[in-house]
Amino acid sequence: CAISALFDEMDLITVGADSAAGGIPLPPGVRVLPLAEPKGADALRKLFVIIMLPYFVYRLSRKISDTDVVHTPLPGDIPFIGLILALLFKKRLIARYGGSWRDNSQTTLMNRVTKKVMRRFAGGRNVMLITGLGEQPPAPHMHWIFSTAISRNEIIRVKPDLDRGTQSPFQLAYLGRLSPEKGLVDLIFALNSLRKRRQGPENLFNLQIIGDGPQKGELEAFVRELRLTEVVTFRGQLDRQTVFSVMSEMDICVLPSLTESFCKARLDAMLCGVPVLTTSEGFGSEIVGNYGERGWLTPPGDPESIAALLDHLMASDLDWPALRWRCRLFSEQFTLEAWGEEIQRICELQWGVRFGRRKI
Repeated sequence: CAISALFDEMDLITVGADSAAGGIPLPPGVRVLPLAEPKGADALRKLFVIIMLPYFVYRLSRKISDTDVVHTPLPGDIPFIGLILALLFKKRLIARYGGSWRDNSQTTLMNRVTKKVMRRFAGGRNVMLITGLGEQPPAPHMHWIFSTAISRNEIIRVKPDLDRGTQSPFQLAYLGRLSPEKGLVDLIFALNSLRKRRQGPENLFNLQIIGDGPQKGELEAFVRELRLTEVVTFRGQLDRQTVFSVMSEMDICVLPSLTESFCKARLDAMLCGVPVLTTSEGFGSEIVGNYGERGWLTPPGDPESIAALLDHLMASDLDWPALRWRCRLFSEQFTLEAWGEEIQRICELQWGVRFGRRKI
């Protein structure tokens, strides 16, 4: 939405998929051009893309050759093809790396190749954006850019009770994609451990898992295996209004990611006054601040640390209203409008042009 507001028209080239609930509606003037969806996952998907490479190159080339600016969200196999074609066609380019720029346990060879290409060609007509917070970019002519889904209108509309304490049972939430890199298996292990620590006649916590993804079936089976179905609820993909409604009733949002860039779900939770228990991945320490300022950190891949910290927080006498207000005020800085204005500023400076801007 924010990037399309810089241009008169925008063609969104994406793989075909079934419609689903949730998400943000596309703005006027955006046309969707579907591509065949790659089959399989991991190695099988890569093989499919290689076999179908002439198809993808042909479809992307037809549109890229006839456009003024190419925006490609990385990493990914098809976005990488778009990146290379934009460079070959010498188009003005906005390449935005949305994964973790810092290498971690989830970093792939393709991730490293993508980063090298971005470093090599940054500057001039090529605007290279890295999702995150930082003062010094990793290479000349590259730019840090935060990530968000919050609009200024949502800041006006979403008015949670920031002066409340906590509930009994303690209300936990996870918000995001259900996939292995998000650390949900660690979270479920942690809840099982927490239940053993706090054995009693009543449930002392509930977890709402908001989102969908390829790991959903596996996670549901794991919850049944550990007999946690009474305290873990899978809500599926929700529209943003419902997300904010549910999150406004939560005590803590737990996001134990193994890899991140600048997690939008952390900001969505904080907009509702909900502090975040997360990992240091994806600028987690910068987002939550000092211990207890807007949340807390645990090491990635460490269920026992999550359980111990939750056990401590459930028994602590914290100033929850002050904590919720700090979360809310921090999140209000990061809006889609501010994100688009920053990208506009970078493009204007680098390309030597001035944009007229439409409202998001």
